[in-house]
Amino acid sequence: MDICFEGIGQTAATFRAESGIGPGMAVTLTGSGTVGLGEDGDPPCGVALGGARGGAAAVQIGGAAKVGWSGDTLPAGWQSLACDGQGGVKTVSAGGVKWLVLAVDGVFTAMRANPAEMTVWMAVTVLAGFLVCSLGLQ
Repeated sequence: MDICFEGIGQTAATFRAESGIGPGMAVTLTGSGTVGLGEDGDPPCGVALGGARGGAAAVQIGGAAKVGWSGDTLPAGWQSLACDGQGGVKTVSAGGVKWLVLAVDGVFTAMRANPAEMTVWMAVTVLAGFLVCSLGLQ
């Protein structure tokens, strides 16, 4: 049985958004009413619920959310977190925001660590899709 904390107590707001923001990415305030991925070490203000469209993005600013992380370890419990500048969070000893880490899953982080492998598997999947379509379409 899977346990899911996503969406508990969710509060969202719409912000102007810089480019490069995608669903599930940690964002920081980069200006008045504007969010972006920021720099490594910036304090997170929330998690993007979708990509930036029309220069705006919905950002979850409260409640439980799933977000990628970087670094060697991210223990469950109260942690001081900062943006890693790539859409994830990381633990910091000073200057972060205290967040309660409810569960840790290394799959997303491991996947982000090897973009070449992700590209190869994406190409294999696309080619397999074309093969299936070419055999089934008349």
